[in-house]
Amino acid sequence: MNAHNRGEALIDLCVKYINYLRAGGSGASGMALREALEHYNLPLHAKALSTYLEKGECVGELVLPTPWVASSCYLTKMPPLNAQPSDVWFDPFELSFMVKTFNPPGFGKATVGWVSIGPIYYWQYHAFQQLVKYQPKDSYFSRPSDLLASRSFGVDESDYVTDIYRTEAIGYALWHGKWLTSALRTEALVGTLSEVQLNQVVLRSMYFWDTNPGNEEGDCAAFSLTSGSTVSRYSLKEWDRSTSLGFFTSISDQIGLLPHEFISRDAGEYFELLNSSRRLIGDA
Repeated sequence: MNAHNRGEALIDLCVKYINYLRAGGSGASGMALREALEHYNLPLHAKALSTYLEKGECVGELVLPTPWVASSCYLTKMPPLNAQPSDVWFDPFELSFMVKTFNPPGFGKATVGWVSIGPIYYWQYHAFQQLVKYQPKDSYFSRPSDLLASRSFGVDESDYVTDIYRTEAIGYALWHGKWLTSALRTEALVGTLSEVQLNQVVLRSMYFWDTNPGNEEGDCAAFSLTSGSTVSRYSLKEWDRSTSLGFFTSISDQIGLLPHEFISRDAGEYFELLNSSRRLIGDA
């Protein structure tokens, strides 16, 4: 796909995804979105969505490709409670595949839950930018003027969202009822996934925002999967960003998916969310 066609496909996918969320994740908008996902070369996402829309909540109807072929795939609104380690859940609102993690030796229960298979795509983040409702907080701390609008629309080198502030990444995750993934959770994945699976979850060509703070007061943290299976952490300033810095999301079994009825939702020092992907209150 050349750059022009890719740009047209991206625009179409963003529009169809926004319409789908506005429709509550159902109806004819879902089938239009399936076609847009196919056109953008995401056939597995398209198949998962169409199967969910046609058959309703189900498990085992979608056969996953290698290296997940042995995993059961759940197509359900909420994370399944009876899933086994390495099973996969397709979130029909975020449109992401998530893998069930478990507690390897030496790690606490906080590492048990779900982690998205791969970073967040730009089209997913753009829909958040367009649909999120929020209330700025009174704060003595300075903030950039482009907060929640730092990444302008357009085709970039990567299909994944990059060049955004950590606060924006946190807001996106919370809007979907989730959290940023941490370096600690990624270290737990190293001991539980095959190398091929791990490389699909944590792309070695990117850095990722960490849900935990940096080494110094006020600092943020990022991490990457370096040579071998080493997870390295880096301390960054609060308003740092980079075209090689993205993020992916997680759910802890200790908390679960945040209920969409609980609005407003505190997203840190600078704003609180007034809607969510599953409850677009106040949307025109």
